[in-house]
Amino acid sequence: MRELQNLLAEEMADTKKLIITYVVTVGPLAICLICCMCSYLMAFTRNLKAHAGSPLLPLIVHSYRTLKFNYISFSVFGICAGISMLIGNVFLGMFFLRTFGILAWVIIWYVAMYQIVISIISIHRFINSRQSPELRGELTLCNVYFLLFFVLLLMIFKDIGMLVWIVVIVVKNNIVMEKLHTVMMYYSMVYISHQILLFIATFFQFCISEAPKSHSEYCVVTHTKCIGLVKMILGAICFASYLLKFETTIASTLFFGIDVFLVPVVVQMTEIRTKPNVITPTEIQKEPLKV
Repeated sequence: MRELQNLLAEEMADTKKLIITYVVTVGPLAICLICCMCSYLMAFTRNLKAHAGSPLLPLIVHSYRTLKFNYISFSVFGICAGISMLIGNVFLGMFFLRTFGILAWVIIWYVAMYQIVISIISIHRFINSRQSPELRGELTLCNVYFLLFFVLLLMIFKDIGMLVWIVVIVVKNNIVMEKLHTVMMYYSMVYISHQILLFIATFFQFCISEAPKSHSEYCVVTHTKCIGLVKMILGAICFASYLLKFETTIASTLFFGIDVFLVPVVVQMTEIRTKPNVITPTEIQKEPLKV
C-alpha cells in the first residue's frame, strides 16, 4: 500500500512538473497569439490585394478563418470553462469544457493539415525550380483545393478509424495498458512521418535560390522555413534526451505539443511584418481633343 502511494505521489509530481514546463514554454506563444490577433486581422485585410489571383489563396484564407474564428472561440471557451469551474457551476463548466475540447481537436486537425500542405507545396516548388521553364507546371486553384480536402479527409478518417478501434476495445472490456500504448505509438508514428515530410520541405526551401513569385508564395516559404527550423531544433533536443535518458517526457511533450501555438504565431508574424508592394491600376480617362 505504501509503495502504491509513493508511486502515485511520483506520478503526480512528474505531471505537475510537466504542466509547469509546458505552460512556461508554450505560454509566451499563447500570449503572443492573443496579443497579435488584432494586428494580424488588420494586416491580412491590408495585404488581401497582394494575395488576390494567387493559386495559394484558398490555403491563406483557410488559415485566416481558422485563426479568426476557431482560435478566438478556443480561447474564449477555455477561459469561460475555467471561470465556471472556479465559481462552482459544474454544469456550465462542463458545457464550456466540451466545446473547448471539440475546438481543440479541430485546431489539431488544422495544424497537422497545414504542415502537410505547405510541405507538399514546398517540395513541388523545389522540383519545379530544377526544371527548365518550358517543363515547369504551376499550381492551380483546383490543385490547392484538392490538396486541402484530401489531406483534411486523411486527418479525419485517421482519427475515426482509431476511435472505432477504441470503442470496440471498450465494448469487449479488453482495456489493457498495451492497447493504450499501441494507440500512443500509432499517433506518434503518424506525427513523426508528418514532421519528416516537413523537414525535407524545409531543407529543399533553403536549396532554392529563386525568389517567391507572389506574396502568398512568400508566406508559404517563410512558414515552412520558420516552422521547420523550430521543429528541427526541438526534434534534436528530444532525440538527445532519449539518448541520454534525461527528461524524456518533457522533451517529447514540447516536441509534440508546441505546434498548436507555433503554427498560428508564425502565420501571424509573417503577415504582420510583410508589406507587399501592390500596384493599383489607374483608370485612364479620355477627354475630347479641343481644336
